[in-house]
Amino acid sequence: MIDERIKNATPHWALLAADKEGQENALNDLKECSLSSDEVTRLSEGLRKIWSKYPTAIVQSDKGQTLTFASPQEGVLTDEENALLTQADEILAKYLNEKIGGGNTILWSGNPCHQDIIEISCLKWGVSSTYATYAHNAADAPDSWPMIWPPTGYEWLNNFIQQVCHSYDHYYNPELGTGLAPAQCANYANSAKSYYDQSSMYNAYTYMGYSSHFLTDVGNPLHTGMEIEQALNRWVHDDYENYVGTNWEAGSGQGYNFKSVIDNNWYYYAMSDPATSTRSLAGYAKNYDDTLFYLVYNHRYTFRTDPSVRSITMSSLLDTAKHLLGLVKYVRD
Repeated sequence: MIDERIKNATPHWALLAADKEGQENALNDLKECSLSSDEVTRLSEGLRKIWSKYPTAIVQSDKGQTLTFASPQEGVLTDEENALLTQADEILAKYLNEKIGGGNTILWSGNPCHQDIIEISCLKWGVSSTYATYAHNAADAPDSWPMIWPPTGYEWLNNFIQQVCHSYDHYYNPELGTGLAPAQCANYANSAKSYYDQSSMYNAYTYMGYSSHFLTDVGNPLHTGMEIEQALNRWVHDDYENYVGTNWEAGSGQGYNFKSVIDNNWYYYAMSDPATSTRSLAGYAKNYDDTLFYLVYNHRYTFRTDPSVRSITMSSLLDTAKHLLGLVKYVRD
């Protein structure tokens, strides 16, 4: 958990609160950017002064660990300090978006995660493999649909939607109430239920697959917030989803076999309103969005072996699995 004082201090709080590894990464990456030696020196020295002036610490409480300022009076940055953090973060983001994010594909919001989760959920309720395959084949389709933009008044979301979440309906921030994932999940779930009652099984399971996409999306903490941070550092989202995808099966990536979380779960949340269930899953995942962003941002070269990132991923996937089982039951009841 990240202390709100840190997040409120600057939009570039993840750089401000960098731990030793994060600081070393930032300073080393600045040397690789297209900057003059004088600029590298100026930014590096400026960051060192800021980190020295505003040290952070991990505090243990009944609610778990919280990253906070080491001194209670800290946290009010000068205009010059904020300007330097802004410049450094923007320069690093440009470099890392090209180096890390440029070649990655979005694997949480695409094959294999979406497809496997709904297919496994169907089979656990005794659905035939034919019908489960209909849902499987439809689960990725929403990623190819035309982009939906935020409504007037939410222009600040545009970069996040365009660069990170593909569309306004692939996201939901429960604190702000922004995003159409709950509405889209409900729309297609209720259509699937209607088709099921009419014994139109191809349509029923196809629309179930569509619905599952929007529900599964918000099981990813990075689809529930950190909009400004991710719009700048889109590589964080890309690299995290690549990490999930490359560790999906046994024997790949670091061997975490995240698919096994879905395979091994037999519990479900009863669903009476798909929109409410989507908001509930987003609320659970959002508990991790700031911590996950912070860990990937600062541990960009080692987060794939970070036990906290692995734990967050498994917890989020487990809650997603329970909601998906609820969705299948909702359509068939």
